[in-house]
Amino acid sequence: MDEMTEHEKFLWEQLSLQTDINLKTAYLLDDYIDYINAAGLGEEFEAFRKVKAQQEIATSN
Repeated sequence: MDEMTEHEKFLWEQLSLQTDINLKTAYLLDDYIDYINAAGLGEEFEAFRKVKAQQEIATSN
């Protein structure tokens, strides 16, 4: 493979940083889901999501 240009190096670094951020966010979300389930809050969370969705629909109209 040919040497990367400075612009390609910059883009690669940015892509790598964003990938790291996305992985950390995914792991954190997975931990939150595990916590919600372990705490027995799954039903409450689903109820919250339904209410929130209804509120968003009401405010968008």
